[in-house]
Amino acid sequence: MPSKALEKYLLNYKGIADPHLHPLKVIQNMYDLKKVLYPGCWIHLTPSLVFPFVVYVDFFAKMESMLNDPELIQYIQKHSKTKVKPIIKFHKADYRDGINEEKASFDLLISLSSGFVSQYCRKYLKKKGLLFVNNEHYDATKAYVDKNFLPIGVFTFDGKLIQQNNAILEYFLTKKDQVINSEMVLENRKNHHQKQNSNSKRQLHFIYSAEYDFQNVVYMRTLM
Repeated sequence: MPSKALEKYLLNYKGIADPHLHPLKVIQNMYDLKKVLYPGCWIHLTPSLVFPFVVYVDFFAKMESMLNDPELIQYIQKHSKTKVKPIIKFHKADYRDGINEEKASFDLLISLSSGFVSQYCRKYLKKKGLLFVNNEHYDATKAYVDKNFLPIGVFTFDGKLIQQNNAILEYFLTKKDQVINSEMVLENRKNHHQKQNSNSKRQLHFIYSAEYDFQNVVYMRTLM
């Protein structure tokens, strides 16, 4: 029988069958990222199957003991495709209150169903760092309307990567073919508990690029 931590990880995230694994591998093959920040991670250690150094952040009381579970760590190390033994670091913290990490020091910020991570943690991304984000908590659309992020890719449900600008724009249109704006994002989030679907036509994984002087990505790139 696996440990409780490993069992929970496999039950909720499927281990090497995790659907997040493919897009993360694609990103790593494209950019060779060294240092990753994952606020609101819960027990989702899949990024450590791909990236050599991942800092996980969560305020859930039992997270620290679960992330130090020997069987879970052994599973990650056994299946990791990193060139070196993966380093796993954990902060028990609410990311909204700040994290004890150097600003502008991470290559990739992960935001998966954990609120507006892009807004609170953008400061930790390097110039031209990447944001990998879904839209379950409307953070993909929030990043889209943020001038500090530039959308550079969308992963469809079947794992296809879309990078053409016109095709990416389609994922940020309402059902009435209006481009998503800040007011729509806040209204959608306000109504999140009453209605699970946002105005946006489709909800997938996005990449943004952070340039830190104005643009960013879903995968998005920072432009500050």
